[in-house]
Amino acid sequence: MTVREEAESALAEIGDGWDADSLGGTRLDFKQTPPSGDRRAPEKFLKDLAESVVCFANAQNGGILIIGVKDKAATRSEAIVGVDTTKWLINDIVNNMHARTSPSITVHPHTLIVDGKSILVLGVPDGSDVYSTTEGFYKIRLNDRCVALEGEQLRGLRAIRQGRDWSAEPASIEWSQLSRAAIERGAQLLSLNGNDELASIALSDFPAFAKATELATANGGPNRAAVLLYGNPEALKTIFQWGVSVQSRPSLGGDPRILMRRDDTSLPLVLLLDQLLTTVGSLARSQFIRVGAEQIELVDYPRDALREVIANAFAHRDWEATGVVEIIHSPEELVVTSPGGLLPSLRVDRLLHDAASPRNPKLAGHMARLRLAEMSGLGFDRIFRSVALLGKEPPALEDGPRFRVALIGGAGDEAFARFLRSSAMPDALATDVDVLTVLTALRHNRSVNADTVSTRLQRNPNDTQRILIRMHTAELIQPTKSTTRRAHPNYLLSSRTIAGLRSALTYRTDSIDADDEKLLRHLKRHDRISNEDVRNYLDCDVVTARNRLTRLRTRKLIDFAPDSPRRGPMVVYVATGLNATTAAKPTTAAPTAEDSTPRPGGPVGEPNTLF
Repeated sequence: MTVREEAESALAEIGDGWDADSLGGTRLDFKQTPPSGDRRAPEKFLKDLAESVVCFANAQNGGILIIGVKDKAATRSEAIVGVDTTKWLINDIVNNMHARTSPSITVHPHTLIVDGKSILVLGVPDGSDVYSTTEGFYKIRLNDRCVALEGEQLRGLRAIRQGRDWSAEPASIEWSQLSRAAIERGAQLLSLNGNDELASIALSDFPAFAKATELATANGGPNRAAVLLYGNPEALKTIFQWGVSVQSRPSLGGDPRILMRRDDTSLPLVLLLDQLLTTVGSLARSQFIRVGAEQIELVDYPRDALREVIANAFAHRDWEATGVVEIIHSPEELVVTSPGGLLPSLRVDRLLHDAASPRNPKLAGHMARLRLAEMSGLGFDRIFRSVALLGKEPPALEDGPRFRVALIGGAGDEAFARFLRSSAMPDALATDVDVLTVLTALRHNRSVNADTVSTRLQRNPNDTQRILIRMHTAELIQPTKSTTRRAHPNYLLSSRTIAGLRSALTYRTDSIDADDEKLLRHLKRHDRISNEDVRNYLDCDVVTARNRLTRLRTRKLIDFAPDSPRRGPMVVYVATGLNATTAAKPTTAAPTAEDSTPRPGGPVGEPNTLF
């Protein structure tokens, strides 16, 4: 939309009980000209307006100032107060904003007539520099507020807008001060990733390799990224904030055990990341389960997530801010913090989908080349996916002077991991981070909709609704009958998904659904039922059928037939309360796919351990 169209759309939303906060967001702000009578009021208004213009210009997408509307009002007519255009000439306001900002900002003006009143609209363009008022006030739009821009955030915005990269600047060392062991490890990583030619150059002529991979300055010496990645202990001493602290606690509030101190860190990143993963990985708690021929590890902190979190802490930290990377491990939570918050162009609630904006492009780019970390999206999609595959809650992200990532402890859920590998889960969705996140939410909530789950997915509600529709089409979820006609219906797990996830759910699902009715009708007609019968009726896999039968037995609707084994492929059930003659009928169930032979078209369970 154009600035004019966006303003008209916003003005059309104003009604009774108006509150500008409900519509402001990141792109809109509403202003009211001061009343007559106070000679100082116009000057104060123009200063405030200039700060708002600077605020939007420093933001990622500019913004729109709508002048002539109250922030709050009981009715629409009270909200739209208009502007006296004989006193407030729009061209004068444009010139005033140009004169009061540095570098000067030219806003795009529009005049609208709304309900018979004049409204002035100022479109603030995307900024290409860092802006302040001529009085020296730096501000930036964050969510729906203008906040002061200072310190590391101001430095970070300048780095983005003015193209400064700390990691690309010259280092005060010689090529001879790089670690041969680190260079050999880097070459090994390049070979593993299919870059044999680069690996060979790294081993034979590292300065030439550095030039080819942007680890050298224009003058031919190493840059800071080269030192961080490959420097020997002496070279690393030139990085004043170099170091890492690692500790482990028996519980969140327990006494810490120091595993690595800042002064112990004498390895460059290419070697240090391996050491950190080994140190933290040795504390892991895990168990192995078998799903068909596949062995699955359920681990409290997945290695992929650990690598990405730790690598990100070094790649995107503010190397000019005081402090080091800190890693605190406990069974309940693993926390990694690093100096420097997010750059002003990034939002903590959009990291999954916003384009990458690394603080140290040369460092981050080379780490991505070595596959030490992801460059695009800062790798958070990999972190979220790794924990979601275990049915665990997403990591907690916190912005501030130190950026904080917390991974939730616990080894994950066995039933959830099994379900993802069952025939009930479409292959195309089994690793989709959005789908996995919705299923995780439905482990703990009976229903979700696009509005309630969009924050988890870091998407807007309309995009979230399309994901829910895709899951409904795949028969993973279903809309509730009472909300099916809404734009954003409430969704429950489908009966087939409930059967597969039964023990993974934290709420009771005791009602007899349509599928249970089918099974009970079969039982009434044939007096007995087996795992194979359930699979044939519901077109499901062995584990889902087992969960269905276990649920019916737990509810005391069925029980083992007197002549049936209690485990294995020959188990047969009868309805509770049947007479002895009916229950004594000979068992006729044939061996089924519960044995170790794979069944075409879907996964099978473990041999002889189904019931």
